[in-house]
Amino acid sequence: MTIVSRVGTGEGAGVADATPKRALAKEGVTLFALVEVERDGKRTIHSDAGRVRWRGKTVTARPIAEAPAMTIAWKKIEPSVADMSNTASGSFRYETIPYAATAWRVRGATSAGAVVADVRPSLTPDHGDGLGTMRYQLVVRQGDRTLATPGVATRRGRGSGGLADDVHRVSLRADDSFLGMLGEMYGQPYIWASAGGTDRTHQSERLEGSDCADLMVYGARRTGLSIPYGWTGSLEKHARVLGKGALADDGIYRDARGKPVPFTRPGDLVLFPRHVGALVEDRGTPGVLDTADVMLHTLFDSPKQQPIADSGYADNPVKVLRWKGAR
Repeated sequence: MTIVSRVGTGEGAGVADATPKRALAKEGVTLFALVEVERDGKRTIHSDAGRVRWRGKTVTARPIAEAPAMTIAWKKIEPSVADMSNTASGSFRYETIPYAATAWRVRGATSAGAVVADVRPSLTPDHGDGLGTMRYQLVVRQGDRTLATPGVATRRGRGSGGLADDVHRVSLRADDSFLGMLGEMYGQPYIWASAGGTDRTHQSERLEGSDCADLMVYGARRTGLSIPYGWTGSLEKHARVLGKGALADDGIYRDARGKPVPFTRPGDLVLFPRHVGALVEDRGTPGVLDTADVMLHTLFDSPKQQPIADSGYADNPVKVLRWKGAR
């Protein structure tokens, strides 16, 4: 028994499989129960996905309704905290990210064996409004037997505090821009000193969580830029400085000559001493950077959009950066 999925929510002919999915929110992702049944020495695959990739082969599954009677329940496997630190013990270690299996009231499903993925968290604030990452578990009951797909106990092992890829994962984003890619991290905890043995095995790459700098690097890497994970002090090596200044009494950031620092464009970075976010919206005085402008960042909370005034860093000097190679 396992969970398979495919991008899309219609009756598409695509093959469903057990790999993690990333998709545009407008496309959606459909999750399917897959149950292998043995009768009279023969094994049959049941899933409402139709064509599935199973045990290295593409097969056509029989409908779930033709399987022996069973009760199917879906659960979300989600972080139970929005803020944690890899230095909580006093020195660096990969702290265990706490997850919980929460009951998922699936709405609008025509079959218990096929549901549209919902990535909204229920244990931490929902900053993504339908965007972000969620993991899932399938529980099947038949008589006095209960079977479940991998869940909170299926850990990735050394060099991580998160879950293995066997716990089915779906990530939904708004679009393919830098800001859109950052949205895949909604619902994942802020992890002070997030890290990885390599860039490819970094906690951010596995969508387990990130600190402020690693969130920005994750988005850049998802757009195709080859930027290594690091800290706020390393970001300028990979970006151009478009402006810099300090906060004036009128709430506008001004350079050494008193000229307003420009609001350049959404997706550019706003770098403070030891903190960073990405510009989202020019909400204050048009064309200039001020504390009313909105940025996307993570700080003691899962990623969210927030006016600079509410970020905790508004009073600090700022630099506006753009990734080298950014379109």
